[in-house]
Amino acid sequence: MIKNWLFNLFKKEKSSDIEEDFFRPILFLFPNILKESASANTDVKDWEKDYLSKNKNIEKYIFNACEALQISGISYQKYKRELERYSDEELNQKTGRIVGRNFEVEARLTLRRILELFVESWHFAEVRSNENIFRHLFLIKNLKAFYSRNSSAKEFCDFSLEFDTKAISEIRTELDTLSVQNPFYLVNNKDFKKDGDIKHLLKSFRNLLEEALPKMSDGLRTMVGESYQLYAETSDVIHGFSGGPNFNLRNYHREIMGLYARSAILASNILKYLVIIGENNINNNDIKDAINGLKTDGLPRNFVLNVGDKVLVLGQIKAEIVEISQSKYKCKKYKVKYDDKRGDWNWSFEREWFVIKELTKLSN
Repeated sequence: MIKNWLFNLFKKEKSSDIEEDFFRPILFLFPNILKESASANTDVKDWEKDYLSKNKNIEKYIFNACEALQISGISYQKYKRELERYSDEELNQKTGRIVGRNFEVEARLTLRRILELFVESWHFAEVRSNENIFRHLFLIKNLKAFYSRNSSAKEFCDFSLEFDTKAISEIRTELDTLSVQNPFYLVNNKDFKKDGDIKHLLKSFRNLLEEALPKMSDGLRTMVGESYQLYAETSDVIHGFSGGPNFNLRNYHREIMGLYARSAILASNILKYLVIIGENNINNNDIKDAINGLKTDGLPRNFVLNVGDKVLVLGQIKAEIVEISQSKYKCKKYKVKYDDKRGDWNWSFEREWFVIKELTKLSN
């Protein structure tokens, strides 16, 4: 049943069909089947109290990643249910503007979390990581979490957390006995035994991204490169309460749908990486085959811009795309030729190059 359904994935023309077939399996159905194939209820209960990560760490990683995808799916469903009540015009004025920005923040955070998980899972799949690698990562993350919480309690409350102090000691003991070779996520020359190094043990997302991009396929590099542009703007949108640059959206429905579409494409690849990671831990071959059959290296056709496409520049002026250029990170920029240069437009026609978020695709 799953295999037959895959043949029609992404081939429907109606918007409602595309959305149903595109989002539901990737953000709901497949993650649910995959996590249930990799773990039992007793495993989940064990993981909740196992800060020394002694139990089924590959399965734990798969379970947590699938839940992250489903959380993104819930965010998408809220957007579909609530935001469609408003037109773009309503979302750019008065109370509607607040509603639009609320959903924009959530969609941007969803893409940010998914992009981080995508890069991390890509690395794990690339090196065919074993149980010890995952346990080592979890121990490092738990060490950082307990140390951070305990340090904050000491600094702000003049109080040391007894349990955290004990956990930090136990985790360090476990790390001392665990042998892993050159884990991709660790910063060189940092020592988990030194308090001053704990906050700096793990590589930044930017470092992991730069290491991964050159090894990705062209389609994925383009998707990740353009998604990172939106990723980089997210902090300014979230924290820009007043006075800062305004990176907020204008064409809310199209652009928020674009954010979720990017999340879903990255999520489909995360699912593929999880199948590789859990090759010997997932017993459901049907879900493995279904996930491996996904063809999602790029956005659905209605989100892709090509030479010759008619667009609306910054929501105001009609133009045609005449050239496309890519950076070394595969982030595209688009050169346009303006269709309308009437003298009454308050507009500078000297600018020719734009990024994708500044252009709205028009139907031919």
